[in-house]
Amino acid sequence: MPEPVHVFVLTKLVIDPNSTVVSKNVGVTFNIHDAEKYAASDVANGYETFEVESNWQEGAATTDLVIAMRRFREYVAELQAEALR
Repeated sequence: MPEPVHVFVLTKLVIDPNSTVVSKNVGVTFNIHDAEKYAASDVANGYETFEVESNWQEGAATTDLVIAMRRFREYVAELQAEALR
């Protein structure tokens, strides 16, 4: 059974034009140490963790995996859109 790969989406708290604090995606890494270092560098920095199956390419033809990856992509797009507001 394949092990999951951890993906760390780096985020930053920013103030939008409406003076609302929002989280903005600023990068992605596969290294927990990089994510922790980024989070420790500023109080406004953080990260979110996602698990992706390491053999996702082998199972890409399966409907469940395709749906899960599309949902993940939509989730990241929503986070990016919220950060731009």
